[in-house]
Amino acid sequence: MKFLYKLVLRITIVLLVLALIFIVLPLALLYKKTTAPIDQYVASSETAFYTELDSELSTLITDTNADSITLSVTEAYLNRVIQKALSKDNPKYLNPSDEGEMAHDYMMVFGGSVGLKGLWTTISDDQIKITAGADFVMGGSVLYQTGFEIIFDIVLSENDEYYLKVDKIQMGSMRLPLKQSYQLTNFIVNQVTSKSLNELVADYMSFGDFDAEAFSFTVGETELTDFLYDIDPTFAALLKIIYKESLLVMDISDTGFDIALDLGAFRRLNTDLDAPIFTKWENDLDKAAFMAALATQAATNAFLNPTDPRMDLTEADVNAILDYTLGDKVQFDFPIKFKLNGNDIEYKFSSTNLFVRMQGDVLSIHLKMSLTKVGMAGAFDMQFNLRGNISMNANGDMVLTILDSNIGEIDLDQATLASLIAIFHEDLMVGNTIVIPKEKINEMFQGSGIVINNSYVINGELRLHFGLE
Repeated sequence: MKFLYKLVLRITIVLLVLALIFIVLPLALLYKKTTAPIDQYVASSETAFYTELDSELSTLITDTNADSITLSVTEAYLNRVIQKALSKDNPKYLNPSDEGEMAHDYMMVFGGSVGLKGLWTTISDDQIKITAGADFVMGGSVLYQTGFEIIFDIVLSENDEYYLKVDKIQMGSMRLPLKQSYQLTNFIVNQVTSKSLNELVADYMSFGDFDAEAFSFTVGETELTDFLYDIDPTFAALLKIIYKESLLVMDISDTGFDIALDLGAFRRLNTDLDAPIFTKWENDLDKAAFMAALATQAATNAFLNPTDPRMDLTEADVNAILDYTLGDKVQFDFPIKFKLNGNDIEYKFSSTNLFVRMQGDVLSIHLKMSLTKVGMAGAFDMQFNLRGNISMNANGDMVLTILDSNIGEIDLDQATLASLIAIFHEDLMVGNTIVIPKEKINEMFQGSGIVINNSYVINGELRLHFGLE
């Protein structure tokens, strides 16, 4: 009996030690009390930002002397945006009518017992602290709390781009070396959300690049360009110019991020050419009628000039062909919507279709872009301009040799121009030329019965030398 008593006692002690090692100690080490900044999860956290945004954009539209947009992105605004993203599938969060339910107190609920308080930021002039907290809840009572904290140093790189370098990762009360902290944090995040930490960061911070090896988060030209390209390629191309011309200035303080953007450099010049007047083709019948008339003109000219048949197309003719061929492939209409003091505010960033002008022996291509506000007169206009000479190469392709190009006061170099042209087609620009394959040229004139074998601009018209099919 005494032997049995000692055996039970030893087993009990061993179990207690194991429980201490594998249960109590981890729970103690992972314990962390966190308090989400609920006072920032209100509409007023957005009001200051959107009031400033509305005022700056409106001024840009109505005041031709306005050159820049200045915005302050505060800690409260960032936390409100994060909260709305995390709780978007939980309409009960902080909803007074759902008070008493777990979903009211937590942005996300997992398994009916684990509640995510959220993820929030604290900003200083040289650091950003990101905190996340979660509770284990049973019967309406919080039995256990945990959380993690990542502190990033804000670093200005040699190329004047900011990036965030991890200074500390703390899981619960443990501050381990960065590698071990990352692995532990990644494991716990995966258990709670079924996603890796990388995936979680990518989901909610998709405008940057998180490097798990260097423990850094970069928001630079490449990362923002990739992010904006998915929204609209034109945004991405303009951002490349903004970086190249140093039109963006950012400062960081205890209140948040101060951003100044010199968009006035893009403003359309008084000397920029307007689109010519031409009759748009509404359908294939309109195209067929034009091509039939063109075929008649070509046949007449071939009879009168059998050794070198040619014809001249006016600006109206060329623009009708270009407009119908492109359709809506180039045009864009991107809305910018937000709420301000309960009202729906909407701006639009939109464009015309590409249009062509011809003066002397020069052909120019243009794309007018406009920022407007719904319900308000005026527009902030920008215009892409490209001038060149037309010729044909030995393969029968039409070649536009570029003379110069610009947007507002910004003259575009070859690399920048290539990024803009790539929006239309990645293989369109070759060196300092734009090459339109002969197949595309003949496709434009399909139905006319002619094949183009030479072209150039003369006296403000496009002269086409041709043969008959």
